[in-house]
Amino acid sequence: MEQNSAWFMEQKQSKSVVIWLFLCSVMVILMVGIGGFTRLSKAGLSITEWKPITGALPPLSEQDWLQEKSKYETTPEYKTFNYGMSMEEFRTIYLIEYVHRLVARLTGLVFILPFVYFILRKRITKKAVVRLSIALLFGALQALAGWYMVKSGLIAEPYVSHYRLALHLLLALAIFALLSYQFFDYQIRPKQTKLKISSNTIHYTGTILALIVIQVIFGAFVAGLNAGLIYNTFPLMDGYIIPEDLFFLQPALLNIFENRATVQFIHRALAFLILALTAILTIKNISIKPVYVMLFSVLTQVILGVMTLLLRIPIAIAIAHQVFSFILFGSGLYFLCYLRKSCIQS
Repeated sequence: MEQNSAWFMEQKQSKSVVIWLFLCSVMVILMVGIGGFTRLSKAGLSITEWKPITGALPPLSEQDWLQEKSKYETTPEYKTFNYGMSMEEFRTIYLIEYVHRLVARLTGLVFILPFVYFILRKRITKKAVVRLSIALLFGALQALAGWYMVKSGLIAEPYVSHYRLALHLLLALAIFALLSYQFFDYQIRPKQTKLKISSNTIHYTGTILALIVIQVIFGAFVAGLNAGLIYNTFPLMDGYIIPEDLFFLQPALLNIFENRATVQFIHRALAFLILALTAILTIKNISIKPVYVMLFSVLTQVILGVMTLLLRIPIAIAIAHQVFSFILFGSGLYFLCYLRKSCIQS
């Protein structure tokens, strides 16, 4: 009783912290969606400079707009795809990227200002401060990685590096993981009578989460290489279980990272593997309700992925697929946190 009473008081006092963590987690997911729209609308290279402070304001005069457009006209993307575009067309893609960067700044402020306040008021435990400080560090790295990614498309090729795109997305996932796990840690109430689970269930769940991280990376590779525009059939790849062009690059290892067919094949195979492992996890823990949320999330993500492929990357479904990868990871993280707080290993 005393333990539950102490937990209740702690939760009551930290309600504002919980709301803040939830808001920050949602804003990270929102950023992922906006980032996906920016990439799919081909607006991500329209702002050719990174100005963290002064860049918070858009062009305010016609002269400012002309200056920004003249900078864009020196880029490979303009020369290759958008030569002769009108000012109105430029304003459209510029403002999409501007909103992307503006929301990123707002997300940073929504995290930093309350974080400092909660630390000063001693509303956050030392363990949480460490975890959230790491999230803040990753946030700074995320901003740098975003510009590092954009810069790769401004020099010689009219595309951003898919490696840098993967780094950008992976840092966002790391931030989301730290924020959401801390949120779950506050929200999940330890049970008086703990459920019994097999000794390897937590490790098994951790393995699935690791595979989801790898899958997110290959999802970024698929996006960056436009690998979703080939083999738009399912479940076979144009009639083949294993297509013939998986290893035409030399050295052979390069195919895993730069061959569009191989990247898509790995992305497909990982989806089936994650689905199968999650189904087994559900069967072995059939009495634990949060595992059903994880299974539902995997099924939803697979369906969104198949639809994105078959329909040749429609923007709305492709964005939903990208966003839901974070929701899927969050559901697995919730299940892991639930196991650690509510179960004992036998």
